[in-house]
Amino acid sequence: MDRKTKKHLLRQCKPDEPIPPHDPRHYDFDAGELRGQPWRTRAAEVIDLASEPTTQLVTGLPGSGKSTELSQLEQELVGLDYRVVLADAGAWIRDDEPITHQDILLALVLALYPDGKPEDAGGWLGEYARQVKELLVSDVKLEGFGAGAGPVDVKAGLTTNSTLFQRAARHLASLQDLRERVFALLEKAADEADEAGEPLVIILDGFEKRATGDLSGPEEREKYRNHWFGAFLTHGRELRPSVHVIYTVPSFMVRAAAQLGQQFGHELLFLPMVRVFEREEDEEGRPRMNVAGVCAMRDALFKRVPAEHFEDPAIAAWLAVHSGGYMRDLLRLVIDCIYRVGKGQRISRAIADQAIVQVRQTYLEGLESRDEVQLKHVHANRQFLLDEHNRERMDALLQSHMMLRYHNSHFWYDCHPLLWERVNLSMPSWDDVAAACR
Repeated sequence: MDRKTKKHLLRQCKPDEPIPPHDPRHYDFDAGELRGQPWRTRAAEVIDLASEPTTQLVTGLPGSGKSTELSQLEQELVGLDYRVVLADAGAWIRDDEPITHQDILLALVLALYPDGKPEDAGGWLGEYARQVKELLVSDVKLEGFGAGAGPVDVKAGLTTNSTLFQRAARHLASLQDLRERVFALLEKAADEADEAGEPLVIILDGFEKRATGDLSGPEEREKYRNHWFGAFLTHGRELRPSVHVIYTVPSFMVRAAAQLGQQFGHELLFLPMVRVFEREEDEEGRPRMNVAGVCAMRDALFKRVPAEHFEDPAIAAWLAVHSGGYMRDLLRLVIDCIYRVGKGQRISRAIADQAIVQVRQTYLEGLESRDEVQLKHVHANRQFLLDEHNRERMDALLQSHMMLRYHNSHFWYDCHPLLWERVNLSMPSWDDVAAACR
C-alpha cells in the first residue's frame, strides 16, 4: 500500500465524522435484523402519526451513528412535507459548567433562528428573528450587543462565544415569564409553518456530548449528571413547547428511562450497536454470530476501505466481530491496520490481529479490577446492573464503551468483545467467522 493510498483511505475513515445519507460511504443500518426495531422509523412515526406536538429524547454512544441517523430522519420528514431544523446544539454548550434547562431553552430559540442574513428570510421566519433579537438584546440586555446590532450578529456571537451563550441563558433565567415567552415564540412559528403547509420539527443534536463531567472526579461528575436529570425531569415541563422537538441526551440517562417516558409521553430512544452476536448462546455455550450483522459491518467497511486492500475479505469480518458492532471501533481497528501495512502489501490477518491487540489495550488501561466481575455478570445475564452500589461504575462502563447495548425485540447489554479475553470469554474462531461470511 503506497503513501497516496494510505492518505486517501485514512480520509475515508475519520471515526468522529458523521456521514450524511448522500455520501458514498453511508450504510443504512436501520433494519430489524441489525438493530431490532428500526430506530429512525420509530422517531419519524411518533411525529407523523401524532395529533399534537411531540417531544422525544434520543441517545446512544458517541460514534454509534446518531448524527447520521438524525440527518436521514431529517430527509425522510422533509419528504413528508415537514419543515425540519437540524441544529448542532452542542456548539452552544460549555463543558466546564453543568447544563441548565435555560441553556436548552436558549438553544431551542437559536436553532430556529435563520443563518446568514435573517432580515432576508422574509415572512414568519423574518418576524421570528426580529422577536428573538428583541428578547435577547432589549429584554435580556445582552452585553456586547447594542440596540444597533444586526440580527445576524446575535446568533453569530452566541455561537462563537460559549461564555456569552451561558451568560445569555443566565439572564433568561431571571425572567419570571421565561417559559411563556419562549413557548409563545415557538408556538407562533409552528402555527405559521402549519399554515404554510410545512409543519415544524426542531432537532437539537450534539447536546449529549457536552457538560457530562466525564473527566471529573466521582462527586463532581455526579453533580454534572444530576443537572441533566434535573433539566429533563424536574424542569421537563419547560422543555415541551408546542412544536415537535427531538433532543439528544447522554447515554447515562438510560437509568431514568421510565421517569423520562412518563414525563415526555414517549420512550427514550437508545440507538443500539449493530448486532454482531445473538443474545442467546448456542447449545454448547458458545457465542452465536448474527451473520447479517457481521456482514453488514463488513460491507460498511468496504465502502471506506475496498475489499481489494485486504488479503482476504474475511479479515474485514474478523475486525467487525471484534468491534462489537460499534462503527467507531471498527474504524479505529482498520485505521491501525492501514498504518501497519507496508509498501506493496495489503491488510493481512496478522496485521488485523496486531490492530486488535492495540485497540484492546486502550480499553484495558481504563479497566478497574472490580469491573471484570461486573462485565462477567453483564455478559452472563445480558443485563445492566441497576442497584445503587453498582450505578457509578455501570454508568462509567457504558460511557467508556466497555459495555454495549443491543436490541432484538427488547434491549440487552453485553461486554465489549475486545474485553472478552480479559474476562475469560471465548471469541468465535477465525474459521467460523470466515465461513459465516463467505
